[in-house]
Amino acid sequence: MIIDALCFLGQGRSLTHAPEDLLGQMDRAGIDRAVVCPVLEHVTVYNREGNDYILECVRRYPSRLTGFATVNPWYGRAAVAELERALSAGLAGVYLNSARQGYFIHDDLVHPVIRVAEAFSVPVYFHTATPIFALPFQLTELARHFPKVNFIMGHLAAADYWTDAVPAARQVLNIYLETSLRSGIATLREAVREVGMDRVVFGSSSPESDPEIELAKIHLACFSPEEEAQILGGTMARLLGLGEPLR
Repeated sequence: MIIDALCFLGQGRSLTHAPEDLLGQMDRAGIDRAVVCPVLEHVTVYNREGNDYILECVRRYPSRLTGFATVNPWYGRAAVAELERALSAGLAGVYLNSARQGYFIHDDLVHPVIRVAEAFSVPVYFHTATPIFALPFQLTELARHFPKVNFIMGHLAAADYWTDAVPAARQVLNIYLETSLRSGIATLREAVREVGMDRVVFGSSSPESDPEIELAKIHLACFSPEEEAQILGGTMARLLGLGEPLR
């Protein structure tokens, strides 16, 4: 099974993507399932509207799409309540973008939201790479504070801080590296070598990139069949509760 760990659905000012368009991309690339998240306006401000749209898409295509909820931690108790609502309704993880939402990843502002993810036993995806609010070692500090939560480091910290991604993930066991966008093949190999095939997950960040292009990077890295299978779907399946539980 191939699982795309990051895609976006919705209509926004700079990004519009319909589920049917994504499914077409998935079919052309041979992708079985995709994690879908709201577009940026819904990440920063209109959280409930974005989460409801993702819920609608997942209910229309339950065998192909898994939805992640988003909330802006600045909303405080309202953010906690919205995340509890969205996860209870069927979304399966949390997407956060501290660079857009305006806080440092390791700021205790985000702790109430992470506690909800911990209570629901769902993974948390963080966009990383954008200074000064979204840096790899900031995620390491947060992951140390919440050792029971599985964190996904978005884009392998490409482009500005990619050199920190693997060292940051080596510090803890609950950070997983996601491969989308500008992560080079040498970095992918380093990630698998240093943190292991079971902590690297394939993603495309569609429609920002095309799944076929992102898949080609994985294939060109010349991993073993076992490594490639784990990266392309095995680990993400376990993070989403679709396979055996994580050890």
